[in-house]
Amino acid sequence: MNIYVTSIRAICPHRGELISWCGPHVKAISPQMARDYCDNNGLGYLKIEGELVAEIPCIEGTYNPDFDNMTEYDTAKNN
Repeated sequence: MNIYVTSIRAICPHRGELISWCGPHVKAISPQMARDYCDNNGLGYLKIEGELVAEIPCIEGTYNPDFDNMTEYDTAKNN
């Protein structure tokens, strides 16, 4: 099952500006099925941004990527 990243554009209550916020991850077989899930579960306002293929944490105390501890979600599908 693929994981899709979502976002929402809304007014920031602190600054009063329209900004993008991260939404929840949605598990689905395809982008269209992710869209259908959102539409049928009260999340129709979310935008499906794309498929999540990896998460790369930062080395503790820095903003440098820690590739040794990255999580790849794409690997299982390609084997």
